Amino acid sequence: MFLYHSSKSSKKVNSVFNHLAISPIAPAERIESMFTHQNRYLVDKDYSIQLLDINGKIIKKITLEQQLISFCNFVKNYSIFKYNVKAENPLRLIDLWEDDPIGSGGPNVVDHNYLNEQEIIEIKSLFHPFNNIIYPEDVYQSFTKKDIKNIKRTYLTNTFFSSEFNKRKDRAKAINEDFNISQNQEIVWLDLSFKLRSWALGKGYDSFVYTNKKEGNNEDTYITLLPEQLEYTNERFIFQEEKYLLEIKDLIKEIIDKQYSKSINNSSIIINHYLLWAQKNPMPYWNLL
Repeated sequence: MFLYHSSKSSKKVNSVFNHLAISPIAPAERIESMFTHQNRYLVDKDYSIQLLDINGKIIKKITLEQQLISFCNFVKNYSIFKYNVKAENPLRLIDLWEDDPIGSGGPNVVDHNYLNEQEIIEIKSLFHPFNNIIYPEDVYQSFTKKDIKNIKRTYLTNTFFSSEFNKRKDRAKAINEDFNISQNQEIVWLDLSFKLRSWALGKGYDSFVYTNKKEGNNEDTYITLLPEQLEYTNERFIFQEEKYLLEIKDLIKEIIDKQYSKSINNSSIIINHYLLWAQKNPMPYWNLL
């Protein structure tokens, strides 16, 4: 089947845990999600933007036009690639991991409705001692730093683990997170993700699938478990910056005006639902090559 993935390069076919959507809409929305996660902000009634740090403290105030240019500079780094994907027997997951590795979702990340009793026992054992979503504080309550170092040591020659670990390191840098601290939970989350991958492959599954409730209108998104599952079709979408800047500003202003008309005060607001795509289908601003 043909699926879509946003990336800076089509070379992601050499890795695992790639998230691929049924339509290109979800990858386009994912790009905005990545931008807003790295550049958190509030919107003022005069359309100005207040940029926030990781703790929610205001660090800078810019114009809407400056925010749109910053977004364009971010989006231009990405293309949306079309792949032919072999995923014949996916394991159904529940999206509990937010922007973290799959393993952070805990044992309930696997949809138990598709498992037999023995498999449910095995999944619970795999995630032991965790019984639910795994937050950083849960990691520190269950593992010492020495334990975590030993876990990381078992993956020294695993290139897939190293690739995922470096992605998490890059993410931490992008959002000004201290990776010297956060790497501890990242190692545990990734360890559980790879253990779940091994379990699934051992059961005959070749991929994961989940209903993406954040991006792409609740469509299914597939996650590859093997690098050879993807074949690039030589088709990709590229961002049309000129058209975007010409059309989007007035549409965004309409959304801001509407939100403030509902507000009981004039304090800055957060608009969570794809403001930078004007809460519309983003694909008119992408061109298929």
